[in-house]
Amino acid sequence: MIHSLSANKSTFHRVDFTAGLNVILADRSDVSSTKDTRNGLGKSTLIEILDFCLGGSASKGKGLIIDPLKSWQFTIEITMAKKKVKVTRSVDEHNRVVISGDTTGWPEQPEVDEETGQRVFKIDRWRKLLGLVLFDLPRNVDGLPYKPSYRSLVSYFVRRRPDAYMSPFRHFRQQKTWDTQLHTAYLLGMNWEYAARWQGLKDQEDGVKAIEKAIKTGAMEAAMGSVGELETQRIQLEQQQNASQAALETFKVHPQYDSIQSDADRLTAEIHALTNKNIEDRRRLARYEASIAEEKPPDSLSLEKLYKEAGLVLPDAVVKSLGDARSFHAAIVTNRKEFLGTEMKRLSESISRRETDIADLTNQRAEVMEILKSHGALQEMTKLQERNVTLQGKLDRVETRLREMKELKEAKRKVKEGKSKLVKTAEQDHEQRWDVWSTAVRLFNEHSQSLYKTPGRLVIDVADTGYKYSVDIERSGSEGIDKMKIFCFDLAALQLQKDFRDGVDFLIHDTLMYDSVDPRQRALALERAQQVTSGFAGQYICTMNSDMVPRDDFSDGFDFDSHVRLTLNDATPAGSLLGFRFDRPTK
Repeated sequence: MIHSLSANKSTFHRVDFTAGLNVILADRSDVSSTKDTRNGLGKSTLIEILDFCLGGSASKGKGLIIDPLKSWQFTIEITMAKKKVKVTRSVDEHNRVVISGDTTGWPEQPEVDEETGQRVFKIDRWRKLLGLVLFDLPRNVDGLPYKPSYRSLVSYFVRRRPDAYMSPFRHFRQQKTWDTQLHTAYLLGMNWEYAARWQGLKDQEDGVKAIEKAIKTGAMEAAMGSVGELETQRIQLEQQQNASQAALETFKVHPQYDSIQSDADRLTAEIHALTNKNIEDRRRLARYEASIAEEKPPDSLSLEKLYKEAGLVLPDAVVKSLGDARSFHAAIVTNRKEFLGTEMKRLSESISRRETDIADLTNQRAEVMEILKSHGALQEMTKLQERNVTLQGKLDRVETRLREMKELKEAKRKVKEGKSKLVKTAEQDHEQRWDVWSTAVRLFNEHSQSLYKTPGRLVIDVADTGYKYSVDIERSGSEGIDKMKIFCFDLAALQLQKDFRDGVDFLIHDTLMYDSVDPRQRALALERAQQVTSGFAGQYICTMNSDMVPRDDFSDGFDFDSHVRLTLNDATPAGSLLGFRFDRPTK
């Protein structure tokens, strides 16, 4: 229980709290708009200070960590784990908390500051202690992806900002679904571990969907296609890579490969040259042979016979000249035959000699080609190696993608099986814990019936996506009734915590809780809070504007003023909680 709130400045209005209902009343005469940048009377500031001392987050330039509050220190007196202590946290050193009082038996002990002698907690350890003492948080939950947080749990009992008054199950607008499911389950005595596992499976499912999306959009190289298509690619690449590897293993590099290749090229050129020369000489030889065959001596009687047939007699001189001519022509024919014979012999000998040379060169080239056939050049081997590496790389990528695709399918299957199994297990656990969560349902119904005469309903379901919660009060839909849903839920949650864990015993609401609420229900809510919390020595702290007090609607015998712990007014700056006015930083 929180006993008091004070500060190190004389202008601050100390507040002493008791069990049961505690009201901080604000008596306003000025009218301020919602866009006023000056601090008000301090209703919300009081709740902010309480939360600050209970380990609330602190950032420079926000909340209490502003220049006008430099050197301020705030102290709450609180009973924790049956020990009444004073807890002080300063604006200037908001990462440490000073403890005064007996802490014997606490699961976490403060350290002694060697310079000041003060007993202090670093803010993280202070939050850890509060989680253990107020909510009995489990110490070892390393095997779970998500776990209950002290700051999230306490935010259901110290609702500060407007977002906290929109739903019973949320304390800020952007609160994650898993956070809502897990912490509500923890508050209602359900198995919060199932909510943690649900979110773990959802994370896995989101990861699978992200990979599938990457595959569909081509963001993952060589990952297109089904498992069967990838298997076909792998088989093809394995065949190509095996052939490449075999060629590489049998490849022999000759140190003089380039020189031998040049010799082979030279021998081939010489053979071609000799062959071409033989072709030319054979053509010439054929012409000579044809010429000899066609060469004939002139007919010696043809001219004389011609003259006789004409009846002419050749003179002796002419007859002699013709004889000389015949002799000369015969000599020419004979000489030409002798010349052609000599040339034909020479050509035949040249052709024969070249054929011998061609045979020798061909044998030499055959030997060289045998070497080239069984060996290769270093450049060729390098190319073979490069191709082999390329094929191996492609094969590795396809095998990696294939493995990923198979793992993806397996992950999808496991997520689906995991969700189905978890739902079944959670449903069985839900039935087994009926006496626990049914208490929450009963309490909510009782509180709502005390306000509206017709019991409301708190519904707790197990769905495929996790726990589902809803509340309903007849005629709900108006803002006032929706606020009372939160009131009834919070009051029930406070009772459950006291019964389950004997920890947190206070509930704090801002005046926002009562905005737009019918005066009759406002009065009944305050009376209900007093009745319930005083029954187990707990406390309900709320702030309220004086014009919102439903004095005409309280039950006979209910003394509202006896529960007012502090009245603030705006007649002068001294009437505000802090005792002075200041400009808040604008965003």
